[in-house]
Amino acid sequence: MAMGRRCRGTALLLLGLGLGLRPTFIHTAAWLDLDDLKSDNTLPLVTDLGLNLGLGPQGLNGTSGSCSFIADFGVLDLPLLGPMRSRAGLRCSPLYPRGALELGFRKELRTDKVQGYQLFMGLQSTGDDERLDILTEVGAIKLFQNARAFYRFLWGCGGPFDSEAGGPSWNQLGSSLGVTQTRLPPTQQGRLTIGWRTGLFDVGLEGGKVLPPMMTRRKAQKKKRGLRDNLLDSSPFIAYSMDLPRSTQVTWTLVPEHGVLEHALQWRSQRDPTGGKTLVTMVLEQSLHSRDARLRIGTCYERK
Repeated sequence: MAMGRRCRGTALLLLGLGLGLRPTFIHTAAWLDLDDLKSDNTLPLVTDLGLNLGLGPQGLNGTSGSCSFIADFGVLDLPLLGPMRSRAGLRCSPLYPRGALELGFRKELRTDKVQGYQLFMGLQSTGDDERLDILTEVGAIKLFQNARAFYRFLWGCGGPFDSEAGGPSWNQLGSSLGVTQTRLPPTQQGRLTIGWRTGLFDVGLEGGKVLPPMMTRRKAQKKKRGLRDNLLDSSPFIAYSMDLPRSTQVTWTLVPEHGVLEHALQWRSQRDPTGGKTLVTMVLEQSLHSRDARLRIGTCYERK
């Protein structure tokens, strides 16, 4: 499920500096800026690719991938609902090998630049003639001097229309929240985030057998305790990120309850002559208790 400006750095903050451009089951594609919306503009497009690689003592032990092509329609004034951001696109993945239709809506509930906060809610659906999956979210961002507080609640569900058709059914929810302190040493470009994050995006039904060690272990613990698998896989976390030259960012995230240390590298290109730019993210999830790991590679091309 793969990216409001989350394709450009805000995602890493909202999702805990680690849930941004991950190839997941259902994902929120980038909402483009509305600083220049005219009828003669080029159609805004977002294309992203994702790849999961499972790594172990014996080398590569599993792969999975996904891709999507999305057009941002900007603001539509819908009856009863008022102005809403909207988009539509196509998605192909192991869950939708023949392709599926993605529809997304985002409502800016409140934006106050004087007080420095934003409230929003959104809905995204992905489906074909065999199954439908839905993800909803409610979030808030509050800006302070050299700091940012964020909260995001997600609820998703889905499954096949016909139980005999096969395919997973799911119903999960989770929250991400925390505070990010900016302008930290060594070059005043560091950011420290302490908070709580959901495991909803960590598992991902499209990941297949390419699960991180933390989720494999958590599933075994839940089964032993007799708990259902759709309960929250949430955990506290601490992350530090730093901007490097040439539009590069590195992030280290420690998730102690899951026993995982994440190393993330993000690179953003300059806009090309057609108005497009590329974002590439690599996330290595390293288990603190074994030699297992998972490598996630994501790339997003955006054109305004």
